[in-house]
Amino acid sequence: MIYIRETDEPEVVAVTTPEKWDAFVKGVKAGEFDHFVEDAE
Repeated sequence: MIYIRETDEPEVVAVTTPEKWDAFVKGVKAGEFDHFVEDAE
């Protein structure tokens, strides 16, 4: 399992599998989430 902690809220921990984490990273690299920040400044 992979545990991801928020620096500002260290008591909050997200847990995922290596397979799901790899799929997420591939999606980020492919630009699948870019629409979330298109209008961000």
